[in-house]
Amino acid sequence: MANRKFSLILLSHDLSKKVEFTFTRAKAKALLAGLVASFLLFNGVTGFLATRFVGDSDKAQLEAENQALREQLANFDTKIKSVEQKLSTLAETDNMLRLMADLPLLPADVRKVGVGGTVEILPPGPVVPEAQELNDILNKLDREIELQKTSFREIHSKLDQNAKLLEHLPTLRPCDTGYYSSGFGVRRDPFTKKATHHDGLDISAPRGTPVMSTAAGTVIYAGRYYNYGQFIVVDHGGGYQTAYGHLHKILVRKGQKVGKGTVIGQVGSTGRSTAPHLHYEVRVNGVAVNPMDYVFEDTDNFPGFAVETDATESHEHDHSEEVDG
Repeated sequence: MANRKFSLILLSHDLSKKVEFTFTRAKAKALLAGLVASFLLFNGVTGFLATRFVGDSDKAQLEAENQALREQLANFDTKIKSVEQKLSTLAETDNMLRLMADLPLLPADVRKVGVGGTVEILPPGPVVPEAQELNDILNKLDREIELQKTSFREIHSKLDQNAKLLEHLPTLRPCDTGYYSSGFGVRRDPFTKKATHHDGLDISAPRGTPVMSTAAGTVIYAGRYYNYGQFIVVDHGGGYQTAYGHLHKILVRKGQKVGKGTVIGQVGSTGRSTAPHLHYEVRVNGVAVNPMDYVFEDTDNFPGFAVETDATESHEHDHSEEVDG
């Protein structure tokens, strides 16, 4: 059995040729071991090369993805800086508007919109520092935007209140034209020549000159009233009233709503008056106050405002030019 041999016979397709190989048992084992070793070596080399190639390909792909992410982060950083600059501009505008609305400025500490606690912002798992930082910045920007929106809503509400208040404050001149002939305060009465207190402002103007309500309100009196002649009183709410005397015509009725600047009558000389003029009063909680304290328009170009004088001062105007309120 030790010298047993193995034969390997190869025949051609048409059986006309034959090749025979004879192997001893030892040679057959050696040949078989060589074939197995060659197969294993081939598979090992092939696998290594394949792994090396795939690994290089994956690495190149990861590098490309990382580069793209870096570029995106740089782009985000640029956009974030732009948003921060716009928010800074909005904060400056906010400060200006709050001053206009008579509101206190937001403190610097409030504008930092700080937060506390240990709330986890990112999902569980490995934390990328750049992603964590980006989330922190975006959340802070979101809080700043919400703060600014809240502030703008407050400003809008306050300005709306101020606009309504201004609409009902007597800040207009009651006549577009005319001559301030007598101011508020102590003066010499044109009839008695004695020192008396004048509760309003006299504006000399041609008969028929339009007279406007100096603020929005409701007419509470429209008719003849003693020395005031044809007389109108408008209630503006909040304790404010205005009165218009010596009118030639009354163009409104009691209970009528009037807007700021609405023509309510015409300049005349009815009642205790020496010439056509308007007697105009502003009353606060029933007390007459100086109307000039409420006229916002520039009065420098409105001629002839009579500065208040003491009763002892001489009156240089001819009596026919004096008017009485």
